Amino acid sequence: MGKVTSIVRSSRPEPPESLGLVDDFAPDHDGLGAWVRKNFIDPEGPLHNPRHAHLANASIGWLWTSATAKNKNREIAGQCQLVQPQQKTFSSAMRSWQLRQWFGGVPDFVIIISRWFALDMDDYSFCALIEHELCHAAQDVDGFGMPKFDREGQPMFRIVAHDVEEFHDVVERYGAKAAGVSRMVKLGNQPPSIGEAKMSVACGTCKQMVRA
Repeated sequence: MGKVTSIVRSSRPEPPESLGLVDDFAPDHDGLGAWVRKNFIDPEGPLHNPRHAHLANASIGWLWTSATAKNKNREIAGQCQLVQPQQKTFSSAMRSWQLRQWFGGVPDFVIIISRWFALDMDDYSFCALIEHELCHAAQDVDGFGMPKFDREGQPMFRIVAHDVEEFHDVVERYGAKAAGVSRMVKLGNQPPSIGEAKMSVACGTCKQMVRA
């Protein structure tokens, strides 16, 4: 992994200096998107993950932010958003206009990365954050679980939830501690204190299915 680490460290993009120290957003014009595609999505990339193959022809708008946000009292380091088709409303038209101003067009996904976290993260943590957001950007499937394509043969997209508390790929590639599931792994390797349960559950609050 030393070679991979040196590749990441020598080329890893940083937030633009122009990004304000107050709440602000800056579209990526300094290579974050190209760096992600070259390292993670390109089949020849040093950090290539086959899970991202459907993103080869996807348009992803990368957005740096100095704003702060929280989810369940935890500060947010990144977020992946699926861009919905423009509707006949002012708010939808305004959003599409803003996206065109930022990216020169309307992308399939917008991935937002926190300036504060990016500056403080080591290389492995930064890569884990990037892959975490990429894993949310999935290809849509039909009722039989088969990948969906549009009339032009291009993948149709959706946002997917986590694998339990984290993506399996992130745990495998960066470790349980980095993924924040060390306790889950430890408990899973111990005999149950009550008994072996057999159940399939969905969280009614976040509506995310737990996947085996």
